[in-house]
Amino acid sequence: MKRFNIIFNSYIKYYFYGIIVLLIVFIFTYSPFILGLIIGTIGSLFNTFTFEYYLLKAKEKDSIHISTGNVWRYLVVILACCIWYFYKDEINIFGVVIGLMISYVLIIFKPFLRKE
Repeated sequence: MKRFNIIFNSYIKYYFYGIIVLLIVFIFTYSPFILGLIIGTIGSLFNTFTFEYYLLKAKEKDSIHISTGNVWRYLVVILACCIWYFYKDEINIFGVVIGLMISYVLIIFKPFLRKE
């Protein structure tokens, strides 16, 4: 579990920095796109956590069930889109989608970023 904490803590630090920067920008601009980015980035944080958690469980020697938590990640995306749907006037869908894509880009490029 210590290895999981090391990997995820490096990601969570960058997510929180990004969310704080986006919040500061949102305070000054009140942009629907930035609000969408904030919602998408928070969803992306949960998606990254879910993926890393299930990946760690799949790497255990006695594990016969291999999963990457796709159902949970899909639910997070659906929840973010539902938030957009109920607040269409205040939130930009393109910001939500770009924010959600951060975790998927991270999943794809993880092998290139860190040699394990």
